[in-house]
Amino acid sequence: MADNTQSNNGFLYFIVGALLVAVIGFGVWYFAGQPSAASNDADLSISVNEDGMSVDTPDE
Repeated sequence: MADNTQSNNGFLYFIVGALLVAVIGFGVWYFAGQPSAASNDADLSISVNEDGMSVDTPDE
C-alpha cells in the first residue's frame, strides 16, 4: 500500500513540473513580444531648461 502512494508522488511532481515549464514559457513569450520603453520613437518630447518648459508632439 505504501508503494502505491510513492508512485503517485512521481506523477504529481511531473504535473507540477509541466505547469512550471508552461508558466515560464508563457512569461518569456509574453514579455519578449512587448516593445521596449527605451525606444527612440517617442510620441512626446518634454524638455525643461532655464527659459521654461516645452512639449513637442509629432506632426500627424
